[in-house]
Formats: sequence, C-alpha cells, structure tokens
Amino acid sequence: MKGRLGAIFQLSQGLIVGAATLLVAGASHADTATGVVEAAKAATVQASATPNAWDGPTTSPPAAKGKKVTIISCLQASDCSIDAAGTAEAAKAIGWEPTIVDGKGDVAVYNASIRTAVNNGADGIINIALPVPLIHDGLRYARDKNVPVVSSANVITNDPLLYADNEHQWTRQGNMLADWMIAKSDGTAGVVVLRDNEYPGIKLREDGVVQELAKCSGCKLLADPNLSVMALINPTQISQQVQSANARFGKNLNYIATPYGSVDGLVASALKSIHRDDVKVVGYDGNKQQILLCKQGSVGAIAVTLQTWVGWGAVDLLNRAFNAQKPVKENVPTYLMTGAGCKGDGRAEQTVPFDFRTVYLKLWGVAK
Repeated sequence: MKGRLGAIFQLSQGLIVGAATLLVAGASHADTATGVVEAAKAATVQASATPNAWDGPTTSPPAAKGKKVTIISCLQASDCSIDAAGTAEAAKAIGWEPTIVDGKGDVAVYNASIRTAVNNGADGIINIALPVPLIHDGLRYARDKNVPVVSSANVITNDPLLYADNEHQWTRQGNMLADWMIAKSDGTAGVVVLRDNEYPGIKLREDGVVQELAKCSGCKLLADPNLSVMALINPTQISQQVQSANARFGKNLNYIATPYGSVDGLVASALKSIHRDDVKVVGYDGNKQQILLCKQGSVGAIAVTLQTWVGWGAVDLLNRAFNAQKPVKENVPTYLMTGAGCKGDGRAEQTVPFDFRTVYLKLWGVAK
C-alpha cells in the first residue's frame, strides 16, 4: 500500500513538474512572439520616415562633354520605364544625348541592344534591371569596344564586364514589408509571395520578405510561386493565381506580396472580383496607380523605390567612368509608405522633399 501511494505521489509530482515546464515554455514562446511583433512595429515606424538627407558621394569629376548614352530598359511596359526616364532626365541635365531602348523582357533583345548601341556609336550604356549573368555576350562586346556599362536598378554583382553596379536596397525593402505585415497582423499574417526570380534584385526583395517573416512564429508563408515577368503583367494569369490562392487558403490568406509595382493593380482587381477586399496587397516602387490603391485601402504598404534618384546615381557613375575614376556608392535611400502616408497624385518618390538633383548638378559643376 505504501509503495502504491509512493508511486502515485511520484507520478503526481512528475505531472506538476511537467505542467510547470510546459507553462514556462509557453510563456517563453509567448514572450518571444511578443518581442518579434514589438520589434516589427518599431522597425515599421523607423522605416516610415521620409528621406531628407544626403548620404551619397561628396566629390565628383566635372561633367564629361558631348556624350551619347544608351539606356536599355528591362521592359518599358513595367516600372523599368520610370527608372529609364529618370536616367534620361539626368543624362540631359549633365549635357549628354540619351536614347532609351525597350528590352521587352527578353534576354536575346538585351544582348542585341547592347551590341546595337555600341555599333551606333554610344559612348556609354546604362542597363536598367537587366540580369547580368544572362547578358555576358553583350557585355563582352561592349568591353572589347571600350564602351563602359553601368548596371542600374540591380544588385551588386562586381562583374568585371561592368564598370559599376548601382543598386536598389532590395533586401531592406523586403524586410520592411514583412515587418509591416507582422506588425499589422499582431504576428498572425498569412502571406502569399509572388516571385520573379529571373531578376536577381527582385529575388532578393522577396527573399527579404520570406526571411523576415520566418522570425514570426505565428505567421505563415502560404505559397511563393515563381512567375515570369510576362505572366506577372498578364491580367488573366494574375487572376488565376489569386483565385487559386483563395481556393487553397481561404481566410488564412491575409496578404499578397508582389515583386514590383506594375503588378499591384492586377492583384487588387482580382481580389475585388472574388470579394476578398480584406486581403491587402503589399509591394514596391510606388507608381501612381499604387498610390491611388493605397489611398483606397487595397494596397496596404509600399516599399518605395526612389527610381529617379537611382537614375541620377547611374549617370553619376557613368560620368566617373568617362573620367577614368573609380566607382563610388550612391547610397540612394528607401522608405515605407502606408495608410495616411499615401499622399499626392503622382508617384511616391515625388513626395520626397529632398532636392537630390541640385546636389548632383553641383557635384558635376553644372550648377553653383
């Protein structure tokens, strides 16, 4: 009898200890989850500050004279057209003759366009978001003809065939969107990420979302399909993707992260057609349509890309190439636009008050 009572006592003690351990572990998990959400909220506040300072180069060679420059856009039907326009604006401001070429989202066109630019007498080339590993044929041709090439709106590749890389803050932008979703959902976000892994910078963005989201134990990456640029700008294919995600995940679907700004409107329209206005779109860049959708509540957050500023930075780099100087970091900033912060009737970058243009013109000796 005593032995039986002792066994019962030991069992009860074990259950008490086990329960206490579970309670402690549960409390620890809750503390960790709460810490992640609070950190995401703090990061979101910090990321939402509009850039108002210069962190770029402080010296520059004088503006090279009389240069012809070809700007090859990844796809003019996408937001690459904004980068290209900003680059052309800067080229004109420094006194050059720019030509914009539509790469049409086609690697063969990219390579052919580089060769054509060289053969047509371009002094320099600026590529907008072209995947560097896939255009080595064109880059070798330009190098052999002593035509410098700047890769802009892209990742840092350190490819010897390039004069320089001029990057967007890809990973930080992805982190910012993930933090906003974690904060907004109080750590319960269910997210579909639409990818376009052909373009290294775009891949880094969405990798940034996935990596930051993984810190949140209550959040779920529901799916991250990899699509081509042509599929992503096709209304029918985007509608199919949205309908499929809704059918698979139902009310667990809270957010859809797009790879670039030209996709947000298509996703928002597809969600509206299936009466899922509760699902918010998050994306990048900050074009005019995104701002409108943000005001209306369809787009929840935009990691703003200062595309025109990046274009001016690309021209600054090419000017250094013409002057046989080493490249520098342009350090173009980014920030997060949400809710009441979605202002203006144009692109998000047009609401940034900092006058980067005058800084560059003074650096180049074009303005006093």
